[in-house]
Parts: sequence; C-alpha cells; structure tokens
Amino acid sequence: MPTAAKGALLQCDPPQMAVLKSINEKAGNIYIIEPIDDHTCLVSENKVDEIKRLVKETMDTAMGIGEDDAEEKDSDLD
Repeated sequence: MPTAAKGALLQCDPPQMAVLKSINEKAGNIYIIEPIDDHTCLVSENKVDEIKRLVKETMDTAMGIGEDDAEEKDSDLD
C-alpha cells in the first residue's frame, strides 16, 4: 500500500547537497525523502531547521570558521 509523507522542497548548491546526503546516510536516512537532482530534494518537513543547522555547522567546520566567525557570515541556506 502506498504511503504519504509531508515534505518540503529543499534547494541548495551541489556541495551543500553532498554534505546533506552524507548527514542523511549517517543518521539512518531520516532527513531526505526523495532526492530529485544535484540541487533539489524532498526532505521531512519537520526536519528543515535541523537540516539547515547541521549542514551549516558541517560546512563551517570544513571551512575552518569558528563559532564567533559563523555569526558574522551569511549562509546560503537562510
């Protein structure tokens, strides 16, 4: 029987999508409902804020931005 899930369309650049896919796999596939392309995927509606936070933290860590610096920078996910 088909099932339905509430979702939100999330668009970002390919590097951020790669980070999201990695986070999703490590978490047991709880975030992404359906990948669409390199820029877009359907994610769990109630997880959008958590996804944004996790991707931003991962990207900031990879770029060597500390917590103090992160507050001054804008994120593409905002």
